Amino acid sequence: MGSKIALVTGAGKRLGAAMALALAEDGYKVWVHFNQSAAEAGRIVEQIRSFGGNAEAVQFDLAAVDTLATLVRGLGQIDVLINSASVFDYDSADRLDSADMQRILNINLVAPALLASVIAERHTTRNSGNVINLLDQKLFNLNPDHFSYTLAKAGLHTATETMAMQFAPRVRVNAIAPGLTLPAPGMSDEEFARWHTDNPMQGGTSPEDIVRTMRFILASPAMTGETILMDSGEHLMRRGRDVSQGG
Repeated sequence: MGSKIALVTGAGKRLGAAMALALAEDGYKVWVHFNQSAAEAGRIVEQIRSFGGNAEAVQFDLAAVDTLATLVRGLGQIDVLINSASVFDYDSADRLDSADMQRILNINLVAPALLASVIAERHTTRNSGNVINLLDQKLFNLNPDHFSYTLAKAGLHTATETMAMQFAPRVRVNAIAPGLTLPAPGMSDEEFARWHTDNPMQGGTSPEDIVRTMRFILASPAMTGETILMDSGEHLMRRGRDVSQGG
């Protein structure tokens, strides 16, 4: 019997790359998904192969939701889906653009839900599949910044619970809600250093923390429908603005 297979979206960069590498270390064949980051995804594949792991890069646009089901069915059975890819574009409720809003919702909510639905189709035995959605601690520490992103992640949080109900006992569905782990787009090194430690634990989340949490979920067969906050207590801070906007 061959190794289990994982699909990690947005796996060329940031947390997606860290989780793809960890899954390959754990013996999974990894589909390294990318949209525009072909070079970065290629480097992750090469890194995995360098230690004897099994990986292939796969390109598709998560915004093109009408074609996702066909594309992912073509990959065969997926045992673990990590919905890591997202867009963090800024908007606010008083200046909304319908096209931008729909694109953000498609990438951050519609696509992850569709991928989970398609992957669950192939699982017929108890506890044979896993979906892990990447959320955000800001769902538990709301501010008005990044309005459409926040709506999408809130929807994915609800989807985590409802899909867990729908897919049980075949597929478990859980989520991780990180705090500030890597610099946000446009954030300087100085700003990141400041905000990364501005939390109750006085030390920010690392990619290794997220990887450990992913491994814990995969190793916990009784866990489904859960969201784990991994944020050094950042959700306990009641900030009026997102840290990317100066807190």
